[in-house]
Amino acid sequence: MSKKKYFCEDCGLSSFYHLSTWLDGLVGSLPQVPLSLKTESFLGLFWERVFLFSGLASWRTDFNLSAIEPRSACFVNELKKRGIKTEALWGPWGHTGHFKVELGEKTVHFDSLPVVFSASLSALSAIDDKEKTKKWLKENSFPVAEGRAFWFWQKRKALDYGVKTLGFPVVVKPRSGSVSRHVTTGILNKNDLERAIKKAVKYEPSFIVERHIDNAFVYRATVIGFNDVFCAKQLPASVMGDGQSTVRELISIKNSDPRRNNPLFHKIETDEPMEKFLAERGRDFESVPAKDEIVFLRADSFMRLGGDFVEVTKEVHPDNLNLFRSAARLLNLPVTGIDFMINDISQSFKKSASAILELNTLPCLEIHNCPSVGEPQNAAGALADLFLKHYQ
Repeated sequence: MSKKKYFCEDCGLSSFYHLSTWLDGLVGSLPQVPLSLKTESFLGLFWERVFLFSGLASWRTDFNLSAIEPRSACFVNELKKRGIKTEALWGPWGHTGHFKVELGEKTVHFDSLPVVFSASLSALSAIDDKEKTKKWLKENSFPVAEGRAFWFWQKRKALDYGVKTLGFPVVVKPRSGSVSRHVTTGILNKNDLERAIKKAVKYEPSFIVERHIDNAFVYRATVIGFNDVFCAKQLPASVMGDGQSTVRELISIKNSDPRRNNPLFHKIETDEPMEKFLAERGRDFESVPAKDEIVFLRADSFMRLGGDFVEVTKEVHPDNLNLFRSAARLLNLPVTGIDFMINDISQSFKKSASAILELNTLPCLEIHNCPSVGEPQNAAGALADLFLKHYQ
């Protein structure tokens, strides 16, 4: 039996993983009993001790940074530079995403990245709900893309909303989730909208249909301590011509970059959709771009499709910096990731079509510390400083 049967064609993750995202979506829709951070931390530690006592899990310090999430690796590496050892919890299937740090007599536990914030974990999960976040932002006069959420049994209603209320182009995405899994952008007709909805519902039971902003790029901002702001521009997979090599050869050259052998930057895979994208622009894999000419290979800027991140922190307009800081303060998130859409980040959002697409509690520090293009910015270092200031 083919191994591909057990993996999703859209995101490459195990089909069993989507079972968990579906269950999370259903459970998240039920009325929640609010728990304090102290209570939820106690419950988390209880189950951690059960797994440790049973021998199903163990703490390790001898792990390679490449074995954990890139954002966690950046943060752990910054702690190491400060002489602080981090332990990672390993289970039967590898790293669990859980860490602990000893700071004198104090032990601090966290998942992926530390949350320096005294609210309940239930509140944090609510912030990762794109529909709730959109509502909070809109109520407080932040720029957002017009749209709304639907459930899997409301597919026809969602179709009518996209076609008749919003009008094309539109975007469809799961109500939660990260790294653009099962997201479809630039939808131009009803058939593609229907396919995009089916794709989103594979990931979880609820999804969002929203207006697409034309002639704009996605920028990912990270706010640390309500003040430090880092920003990177997300670009579709592309190659730069040298006046001699074909598009196919340029792709091979770009894929030879050692950084594209890790989870951060994916290799550029050639396929039929890419061939069609090039053909629509009068090119093919044997075309020879002029020297320094940039040739985009796809419409979507997803990292899993070989996209790039360009560090642009020093180019961000002051109004946009204040917008990001205000969003973090609104939701009381000292560690905030913000997906923002605008044509040019050096122009004020007040004078350009723009929208905050979503906020999250686990920003991708690696896109600033290790961008594919541009001068690295030490977002992980800023988080390490905030972490130590808060806990020591």
